[in-house]
Amino acid sequence: MFQTFSPQRLFTALGSDIVDVNFFVPGLPTPAFTSAFGAVFTDVDLASVTSLQFFNLGNRSLGTFFAPVTAGESIGRVRITSGNTALGPNETGGIDLVVMDDFIYAEPHAAAAIPEPPTALLLALAFVAMTGLRRIQLSR
Repeated sequence: MFQTFSPQRLFTALGSDIVDVNFFVPGLPTPAFTSAFGAVFTDVDLASVTSLQFFNLGNRSLGTFFAPVTAGESIGRVRITSGNTALGPNETGGIDLVVMDDFIYAEPHAAAAIPEPPTALLLALAFVAMTGLRRIQLSR
C-alpha cells in the first residue's frame, strides 16, 4: 500500500492522526528549538488534509503547510532561492547568506526525450512544405 522512501524509518501515530514534535537539548530535559524541520509523507491522496504546522516558542502558530497532492506530475527541475546574495566574505546589514544542509527526493527516473518547441515547429513546417511540394508534383 505504501511506497517507502526509507522503509526502516516508516512510522505513524497509533490511535491518532496527529503527532506533536517537541525539541529538547540532547540528553537533558531542557526545552530547545530548531530553525528547520521537514517530513517526507507517503500515500497522500486528499488535498488540504496532511500538513505541518509550525509554532514559535510562545506556542503561537507560524503557519500551516499542506502536503501537495498530485495527479502524477513529474518534477523535472526545482529552483531554490537561498538568501538574497551569493556566498562571500562580506556579509553586512541587509544581506542574508544561506547555505543548504541536505536534500530529500524520490528516486530519479530517466525522462523520455521531448522535442523543444523550436524543434517541433521546424518539424511541422517541414511536413507542411513536403506536403505542399507533393501536391504540386501530383498536379503536374
